[in-house]
Amino acid sequence: MGKTKDSYTIQEFWMPRLGRPTGEKAKDFVDGWSFVGQGYPTFVEAPLTQSTEEFGDDVDPKSCTVILVSAPGAVGKSTLARQIASATGSIYVDLSKSDPVAGNALSGGLIKSDVYSLWTDGRITALIDGLDEALLKTTAEGFEAFLKDVADLSVNRNIPTVLFGRTGAVQDAWLHLYDNCDGNVAVLEIGYYDSAKSLKLAKQMLYQSDEDRIPSEVDSKALELLLDGLRNQTESDGNRFAGYAPVLQAVAKHVEEEKNPHRLVSKLEQGEQATVTLHYVVDAVMSREKGKLHNLHFREPEIIEKLYTPKEQLERLIARFFDATPPSLPEMNQEDADTYSRALESWVNDHPFLDGDTGTPSAVFEAVICAQALKGKTEVSRKAVERELAKGEAANPFLYLFYMEEDSESGPSLLPEEHIGVVYSSVRAGLAQGETASLSIEEPEDDDESETCAVVEIQVSRQSSHNQFSLQFETYANDTIRLGPHIRNVYIDVPSSSVEIGLLSEVLLVAPVFVRCKELEIYANKVIADGTPDSPANVIYLQAEQYGDELMIRPPVARNGVELRAAWPGAEHYPWTGYYVKPSSVPIEDPHVDEGLRRLRKFVVAFRKHGKEAFARSKRKIDSPRMTKGTGRAVLESMLSAGIVTLYQEWYFLHTDTLNELTGTGYLGFTAYDYDAKAVEFVKDALKGYSIQV
Repeated sequence: MGKTKDSYTIQEFWMPRLGRPTGEKAKDFVDGWSFVGQGYPTFVEAPLTQSTEEFGDDVDPKSCTVILVSAPGAVGKSTLARQIASATGSIYVDLSKSDPVAGNALSGGLIKSDVYSLWTDGRITALIDGLDEALLKTTAEGFEAFLKDVADLSVNRNIPTVLFGRTGAVQDAWLHLYDNCDGNVAVLEIGYYDSAKSLKLAKQMLYQSDEDRIPSEVDSKALELLLDGLRNQTESDGNRFAGYAPVLQAVAKHVEEEKNPHRLVSKLEQGEQATVTLHYVVDAVMSREKGKLHNLHFREPEIIEKLYTPKEQLERLIARFFDATPPSLPEMNQEDADTYSRALESWVNDHPFLDGDTGTPSAVFEAVICAQALKGKTEVSRKAVERELAKGEAANPFLYLFYMEEDSESGPSLLPEEHIGVVYSSVRAGLAQGETASLSIEEPEDDDESETCAVVEIQVSRQSSHNQFSLQFETYANDTIRLGPHIRNVYIDVPSSSVEIGLLSEVLLVAPVFVRCKELEIYANKVIADGTPDSPANVIYLQAEQYGDELMIRPPVARNGVELRAAWPGAEHYPWTGYYVKPSSVPIEDPHVDEGLRRLRKFVVAFRKHGKEAFARSKRKIDSPRMTKGTGRAVLESMLSAGIVTLYQEWYFLHTDTLNELTGTGYLGFTAYDYDAKAVEFVKDALKGYSIQV
């Protein structure tokens, strides 16, 4: 991790290193070069620390020859560069406005601007901004020659040359400068604003945008509450989202447009849903990006409405992220097409959602890109699935929020089978300590011709024992359900579908896990089955008509007392020999009793882990016609009267000790269709004198 990181502020670091203004007045500078006069009155300094994990900590920024300053797009590099230039009297060089760089770009600019003597005397230095733009405007050879010129002019000077760029450009520049400066190159990284500085900057953005607005406590309170709400939503992302300048701009804009800030504050203080959601902020950032079009001159100005829409921005970001073909330009005249194409080279490269070719400044923005990629073209969608499943327990906690429609109250939506594992992993990644999530996928029963789609439900139990919510989808049972390398709390009953687990590495199965499918494939060298000792659901049951595990070279490892069972043709042989089981049941001739036993099993396995010990399911789920049809209502009433289940408010709770005592069958037995004779008798008693509802 390197040594403890210092903070590099303008007052404590830059002014001592670069000096103070010498009183030099404006020269006849070449394009893109200038002395910066007054700094920004609303400037709020972001944290700046030495980046040591990739570039090492053996170079001291307080004595090095060259300093590179790195940051994601739109984080404030240019603002910081100009502010430092104003405070130190350094030359500010904007490579986006200068001629394309080449071998003598710095030395030639110093000579042409008549400041070369100031440079050689060590009285002045340059803050060179826009490495990314420079890369776009020249060849690789030209960029390398420019860096060689910078290195030659920087050696043996007490005052460093400073270059600013996005993460990717800084990495490229460091490689060349390190070799030409004998390794005397340090990299500093601009961070994200903490809560106090975020609030300060958001207030300054608000009043800078609306100069007639009078500062007030209610504005400050509204901004504070909205930013606190965003931080709570993105706690796992630290300051990377709620402390990101474009996000703060979106929040400030929302308060500016709010006609009644007092009402907004009142709603937020009462705990009502914040109007500034993650979706709102993302849309606001993309709308702000579209505003760049107004800085371009088009022969046909009306074309602006069709260009750089949020949809197009995402398509271009996806193409960049997954190395795919970007979308074609809309139909327009050649001159406007050339203008727009040149702009896109810079805009996409410096988009606030990107940090390098395949990185993002925040997990939220990565979630936006990947969620949209999943819904896109087949090739890109598959790449996105591979990328997300490979993360395992490190899945993106925000992806499912952007994968779903923002208004999810409209009922179940269609979820492709290969996306189920990605969405479930994302939900699990957002769980806090003490919270649980479960996944269930069930195909329609043989006697239910009215249903054609399998039902997918992800149930989340929050820390409060009765605080749950569920996401419901439908999926066609005609593809492969892919679950990745880490499987927890999963129930899958899809006799006509295939299930695929793993990604060429170790697979971890954490009880309870139930899988019944047509074909099961495990892509892993090693399978570990884990669970919770003494838990009645410490069960992992895998059943399939066909099975494949070409990579497995050793038996699965079962630990913490988990009951691992494998039921498929060939499971009696190595490496599953010790875990093979053939489901058995008591022969039943009465069709009503046979159905009642299946209903009893369906109720038992429908319950999900709830907290540390309890098993619960919503009243809506257990009482649904899907569960209680036929003999189901009679069986449920008997379970209630016998105390196997109890109803509390809107939740049913399963009592596994009572279940085992009265039916002779534990959770594992019901899972594996292995019923004791007492379970049959329990069903017979439940159906006595009961009118069956068909």
